[in-house]
Amino acid sequence: MTRLLLITYYFPPSGGASVQRWLRLLPHLVKAGIEVTVLTTENGDYPQTDESLLQLIPEKVRVIRTFTPVFGKLWKTLTDNDEPLPYGSLKLPETSSILKKTMFWFRLNTVYPDARVIWNPFVRKQASQLLKNENFDWIITTGPPHSTHLVGLHLKKRFNIKWMADFRDPWTQIFYLQEKKQNSLIVKRNKRLESKVVKTADLNLIVSQSIANQLPAGNKVVFYNGYETDQFSRMTYQNADRFRLKFIGQLTEGQDINPLLEFLSKAAERYSIHDMIFSFVGTRFDADGKYCFPIEKTSFLPHGKALDEMVNCELLVLLINQYADNQGMLTTKLFEYIASRTPILCIGPLDGEAAMIIRQAQGGKVFESFTPEMEIYLLDLYQKWQSGNPVRNDQDISQWSAGQQISKLISLLS
Repeated sequence: MTRLLLITYYFPPSGGASVQRWLRLLPHLVKAGIEVTVLTTENGDYPQTDESLLQLIPEKVRVIRTFTPVFGKLWKTLTDNDEPLPYGSLKLPETSSILKKTMFWFRLNTVYPDARVIWNPFVRKQASQLLKNENFDWIITTGPPHSTHLVGLHLKKRFNIKWMADFRDPWTQIFYLQEKKQNSLIVKRNKRLESKVVKTADLNLIVSQSIANQLPAGNKVVFYNGYETDQFSRMTYQNADRFRLKFIGQLTEGQDINPLLEFLSKAAERYSIHDMIFSFVGTRFDADGKYCFPIEKTSFLPHGKALDEMVNCELLVLLINQYADNQGMLTTKLFEYIASRTPILCIGPLDGEAAMIIRQAQGGKVFESFTPEMEIYLLDLYQKWQSGNPVRNDQDISQWSAGQQISKLISLLS
């Protein structure tokens, strides 16, 4: 029996996209006879909490939680408001207080690879104890936070165990660092750590080919995210009296949705579309302008309900973060969008991997700019919905399911 030790900062009850990749894979690993121990945090700084995800952890998976210092309470105390600790961004409004700006400068120019590195001494100690007393075939570290890979680097050197570093996002080229001017010494040290990790790991599992190309030399294999078939099997599309467009998930740095809303509003006025509504599910959003359709906001929903929101609408919006070399930006959400069978409107590079997958799945349309073709796509979907024939993707999308992809991972572990 293959035995794995998975080390991850984000794990249920943490919510959001960061937990989904391995949470989906665990049931399939267990079904294949692989024994998994998860080493994670106890009450970490999570973007959201979602208690419903705890039910998706297979009973046979052993979960060990360790203490980690957190900044969430300190952040709220110092900023004197209920604003959550920033996640997936290092951007501040110009109107931010001097204290906030100082805290962000400190994070950007003195802390590397990321603020979660404060967890490393605690998880390193617990992992070392496990490896002294038990036999594991592989340790797996997943990032972000990429500081977790430094734990894998330490354990690899100390115990000479097989180590897989899983990259769900770029490291030094991650979007929120692209336009930030960091201390040159921090940049050099971060790049050196990145190179050391990729070179030392027995295997680097990477979420897209473009990100694999950006990372330093090493043994790299592309392994896409996927969707869990069972989570969608009991969901059925229900028509409504309004044409529903939705953005599901968090708006992060490099995702400006206001230009799209302005474009959609002008198109709706031009074609006299009066029964359209745009919904934000799982993110904070303050509209910059006035639009000819209502905007509905839901700050956060348990994951299962968020999936139901995907199924029950007529058009899903996907924004690829705007930064250099963003062709490899692949979110977990993309595969869930495809699984919902709702048409997708993607704003991003036409030569990107998200565009390639959407085309292969026949799941929607991808545009780099706001063109007449985008209006035609919107109008076509609207007219079909209005005539009682809403568009649903009926293509075979099974190749993007976690169940079909798991055989590749199992072969890599054998």
